[in-house]
Amino acid sequence: MKTTKAPNALSLRSSLEFCKILQSLDVEIEHAIDFAATGSVEPCGMLMVSSELQRLQTRCNLKVEFENYRHMTYAGHMGFFKAFRHEYGKWPGEANGGNNYIPLTILDTGQIRKEALETLREEGDVVEERSEQLASTLIGDDTGEVFETLAYSIREIIRNVVEHSEASQIGLCGLYWPSKGRAEIAIIDRGRGLSAALAPNPHIDVSTDKQAINWALMPAISGVAFEGAKKRNRDSPWVNSGFGLYMTNRICRNGGNFFISSGDTGMLLTASGEGKRYFSTSHEGTVVRMIIDTNQRDSLQKSLERYRNEGYEIQHKYKEVVRIDPSAASLMLSKDFDVTLWDKLLSKLKGR
Repeated sequence: MKTTKAPNALSLRSSLEFCKILQSLDVEIEHAIDFAATGSVEPCGMLMVSSELQRLQTRCNLKVEFENYRHMTYAGHMGFFKAFRHEYGKWPGEANGGNNYIPLTILDTGQIRKEALETLREEGDVVEERSEQLASTLIGDDTGEVFETLAYSIREIIRNVVEHSEASQIGLCGLYWPSKGRAEIAIIDRGRGLSAALAPNPHIDVSTDKQAINWALMPAISGVAFEGAKKRNRDSPWVNSGFGLYMTNRICRNGGNFFISSGDTGMLLTASGEGKRYFSTSHEGTVVRMIIDTNQRDSLQKSLERYRNEGYEIQHKYKEVVRIDPSAASLMLSKDFDVTLWDKLLSKLKGR
C-alpha cells in the first residue's frame, strides 16, 4: 500500500498541487491518504480535494483508505469527508449552515431544469432563487448591499454552469468574516470546461485552456451569443450576454480577488494594478473561487453600472464581433482584458 500525505493546509495553492499528485497515483495498487499534518481548510481547497479523492476512488481498481483525520472536526462538519463517500462527519448539505458559512453543498442541474419546467419559470429564475437562499445562509440576512453582491455573484457563476458546462452537479462552499469585511465563495463542476463551451464561437481561438480562460473573462464573449449565431429569445432577461464571468471577476477585484481554473490552466486575478498570475492545474471542468470585499466603497448598483457602460463601449467598437443585449440579467443590477485581442479580431473580420 502506498501512503500519500495530505498537505498541511487545504489552501488554494496547496490543494492545486495535491490534486495533481492524486491524479498521478498508480490505480493498480492500494492507497492510503494520510491527513495527520492537515490543519486549516478553505472552501475552495475542500471542494477541489474532495472532488479529486472521489475520482481517485472511482479510478482505482483496489481500495483507498484514509488515515489520521479525526482531528479535522470542522472539515467533517462541513461535509468534506462524506463528499468522497468516507464515513466521517456530515454529508454535503447536511449541516444547517448559517453562522457565516455555507457547508459543502451539491446542486443538481437536472433538478434545477425540472423545477423550472414544472413551475413554468425560466432556469435563471430558479438559479436566482437558489443563489439568494445561499447568500442569505452565508450572511444571515436577505437584504442590503452585502446580500445583493453575494447573491448576484453566486447567481452568475451557477448560471454559467447550468447553461454551458453540461455538468450534472455543482459543488459550492462559502465562508464570511463580517469583522474582516470578506467573503469567500467557491464553486466547482466536472463539466466540459471552458474550451469546449466557447468552441462554437467562430470568432475566437480557444485551442488551449489558457486562451479559453482569457476569452471567457472578457465582456460579451460567449459560446452561444456571438455575431452570426442563431438568435435566441431576446425578450428573456436571462438571455446569455457573455457578461457573467466578466462582471463577477470585476466585483471580486474591487478589493478582493478572483481565481478560475479549467483544464490545465488556472488564473488568479487580484486588485487593479496587481495583474494576473497563471498556475499549472489539472481539472476536468471548471473551478471558480471568489474573494469579495464586502466593505466596497461603491454600491453594487454603481459598480455594475460602471462595468455595463464599459460593455456598451465595447459593443459600439466591436459590433462586428459581439452581440450584447442591454436587457440581459448579467448587466442589470480596463485592465481586465487584453484589448489587442479585440483589435486583431476586428482587423481580421474587416479584411475578409
